[in-house]
Amino acid sequence: MICKPKVLIISTKIFDFLVEIQEMLENYCDIIVDDFPNELPPIRKISHRIDLIQGTNLPNKATYRMTPTEKE
Repeated sequence: MICKPKVLIISTKIFDFLVEIQEMLENYCDIIVDDFPNELPPIRKISHRIDLIQGTNLPNKATYRMTPTEKE
């Protein structure tokens, strides 16, 4: 299924947005970047992975089990 966007942002100048959005962008300006890097990050020495044991089942169970009264 392919959907076309309903809103197309042509300008990314902060003063073109609503005041509420401007305030939010100002609050998070330290984590919002204007330009994306053109390359992947460097390969690090530590590789995170989960080793699976052949023939075993994956633990498919609820993360947190709660009684109905706890759930309420």
